[in-house]
Amino acid sequence: MMSSNEEGFVVRIRGLPWACTQEEVASFFSDCDIVGKVNGICFTFSKEGRPSGEAFVELMTAEDFKNAISKDRKYMGHRYIEGG
Repeated sequence: MMSSNEEGFVVRIRGLPWACTQEEVASFFSDCDIVGKVNGICFTFSKEGRPSGEAFVELMTAEDFKNAISKDRKYMGHRYIEGG
């Protein structure tokens, strides 16, 4: 979980399905205002270029950040999502 600072609010999530899309992440965080909509979702990749199952989501406000972290240990489909 990332903390917030004066430059914005970013939450780190783990446990994503490897084939997950930005749209699916945005839907999971539908009660949060994501900076740039799907463009505010950044996936990370392994050295080999494969999806890591992690992403960073940039949020507009402290309230959005609180809503996002309340989703810690919730499910996206059959996957258990940590951190967001």
